[in-house]
Amino acid sequence: MNTPYPSIRLHPSGRQFVVQEGMTTVCVCLLFIAIGYEGLMPESVVPYLLGLVMLAVLYLVYRYLYITRMVYVISDEQLKYEFGIFSRAKDFIELYRVVDYSEQRSFLQILLGLKTVSIYSGDRTRPRLDIIGVPDKMNLINTIRERVEINKKQRNIHEFTNTK
Repeated sequence: MNTPYPSIRLHPSGRQFVVQEGMTTVCVCLLFIAIGYEGLMPESVVPYLLGLVMLAVLYLVYRYLYITRMVYVISDEQLKYEFGIFSRAKDFIELYRVVDYSEQRSFLQILLGLKTVSIYSGDRTRPRLDIIGVPDKMNLINTIRERVEINKKQRNIHEFTNTK
């Protein structure tokens, strides 16, 4: 018995890059500005600093592509996480294994209207999956929760708690 829910495909917002790599970007920009001012540093150091800045820029481009190419797919029965640039990997969590959820918002995420949704499961390879860069207004936990409950009912899985 399949549920009538369509798959949801999420990519982290590009703003999540600012959250994760903002300080690195600021440092690279300041270093680049410092190189531009004559007399601020010895001439012999400038080529090395330019090389360092170029490496940092390449790193930032790589991180931006890595973050924005992540894909989270929530289907009727699974949560799939795809990641990587030069090679791609996929990780799957069966929804009936999900046991808990949480939302976190760092200060920068609050400013940029984003959040991170954490999914906790009984999965051995990935017991916790962080879905980063989710728009703050999206009620993702309720959507996942509904699908988890349906999957647990279909498989006749019941959770027992220790109450006194």
